[in-house]
Order: sequence, then C-alpha cells, then structure tokens
Amino acid sequence: MHILVVNDDGPPSSRLSPYIQPFVNALQAASHQVSVAIPAASRSWIGKAHLIEASLKATYVPPSAFHNDGTWDNTTTSSTSPDDANWVVIHNGTPASCVQLGLFNLFTDRNPIDLVISGPNHGRNASTIYNLSSGTVGGALEAATCGKRGIAISFGSKDEQPLETICAASRLAVRLVDHLTRNWDERVELYNLNVPMRTDVETRPIQWTRTLPYYWARGYLYAEVEGDAEKGKTVNGLAADHDHPLSNGTLSKPQVNGIGKCGGASPLKERNFKWSAELADMKKALQASPEGTDAHTVLNGYTSVTALCANFSHVPGLDGPLVLDS
Repeated sequence: MHILVVNDDGPPSSRLSPYIQPFVNALQAASHQVSVAIPAASRSWIGKAHLIEASLKATYVPPSAFHNDGTWDNTTTSSTSPDDANWVVIHNGTPASCVQLGLFNLFTDRNPIDLVISGPNHGRNASTIYNLSSGTVGGALEAATCGKRGIAISFGSKDEQPLETICAASRLAVRLVDHLTRNWDERVELYNLNVPMRTDVETRPIQWTRTLPYYWARGYLYAEVEGDAEKGKTVNGLAADHDHPLSNGTLSKPQVNGIGKCGGASPLKERNFKWSAELADMKKALQASPEGTDAHTVLNGYTSVTALCANFSHVPGLDGPLVLDS
C-alpha cells in the first residue's frame, strides 16, 4: 500500500515526537510505500483545524537531516534514497492541512494514496474529550472527509520509552493496520487505535472498544494571569489574537473614534488567560472507566481499537476480542 503518515506532534523529537521515525521504519519494513507530511511544530489539541489565514510552506527534509529536538539541518544535500524525498515538513501546518496537501499536492509523482495514518501520537487518545480535541484523531477524520480510509494511532504514554518498547509497539501497530485494511468494515470511516507502551505488547490481547463519554465539569484548561504578561508569546507557534494582523476585523492599535487613548475614554476591559491544563480529575475518571471502553482497555495494558464514523458514532456489533490473521 501507499500510506500517507501525518501527525500532530511535529518533526522527530525525543521530547515531543519520539515515535514517528520508528513507526515509519516499521511500515517500510512491511513493504509499504510511505509518504510523510507533518507540521513544523507541535499541533496537539487542535482537532481537525485549518488555519484559514495562514500561508503554508512545504519543505522536503531527508530523515537523516532531523535532529533529536524537532529541528533539522537545512544544508543537508538530497539523498539518493527515493523514500528520503518523501518526508515533508509543513510550516503553519496542522494535521488536517497535512492530510489535504499530502493527498492532493505533495506526492503526485507517486502511486495514489491508499490509506492515511495519523500518528503515532505521543500519549493516548481515549474518551470523547481527547477524541474531539486530538489533532491525531483530527488527521484521520480529515482523511474520511476526503473519501480516504483513516487510522489514528496513539502510543499510550508520554514517559520516555526504551527503543525496544517503541519498536514493539510499532510492529504491533503495523500488523493491526494490515489486518484492518484487509478486513475493513464498510460501515467504518476511521479507526482509533490506542497501544499501551509495554515490551510485551505484541503478546497482549487486542480489544474492540467503545469511546468513553467524558465531559468537562468546570474550566480545567485555562488560568487567568495578571496584566499583559502573555502578550507577544506564542503557543505551539501560533501568535496570540491581539498580535495577529487579522483578528475578527478589529485593529491591533487603538482606534480614533472616541475609543481608547485617542478619544480620551477608558480602554475596554481586558482579562488575560494562558493555557494551564489541569487534568487530575480527568485522569481519575479514565482510571475508573467501565470495561469495554477505550480508556479502560489501554489503561489495563491492552490495545484498544475503536471503529468510528466521521460523526464520531460508534459502529455497533464490533465487540469483544480481535484476533489477528495468522
């Protein structure tokens, strides 16, 4: 198969994106043709977003040029390996835009793409909150909206893992990809896979699961800050709204129509908030999740496979153990 791989963690990095290179290696070892389109910076929690006012730039980067911190060597000469020419980093990219460009623009000299894989994410994506927020799941959802089969893959730990564990998870994920594509249920538009990070993961059971419903009970994601301390800062490479030249049609400088300093009136009231995710309550809820859900399954050391439609409805009838082809 010709497989397009995208992610939301960005270029290879020991801290943010440690799983993509071993996984691509495993796909290629299984004789798949792989094209890679990834954002230039982490785009976690961005869902299926497109940055409609952002210009995108695609840079073809040989895998050997990547450093271990998410950067790459711009002076590296082109490799003679045909696969090296098919890693593309997209500036201002999101998982969804990487899918769009990967499917329709970047790899037109290769065979048509058969499957889009989004991931492997650095950490699990289980429960409705994660699935609806995840850029990894968003990439697979974008594939579905483009009429392509999509699989989201998450490796369920943010802790540093030995290479042996990463390679075991990658081999299992590739076997699962091969099985699902050979036996694709026509009711399914995308699959969401969560793989526990264990050295024995290849011998552990694989379960069909349903998505755990979870809802915010209060504001867990943002904290108020005093003054304008956050002005000029960026989050994942995105500038704050008041620094953006186009912000819902408003000007970034005071107007002269009687509002602000020029008109002598008091400035509009402002409050400042920063990203400050506090997820302890969510983690407790996931740990207490019922059997058969994605969260319960991966937290108990089993691989979770959730069959989804593009509207995130669980496909009924796919329950119990999943036995791979021999």
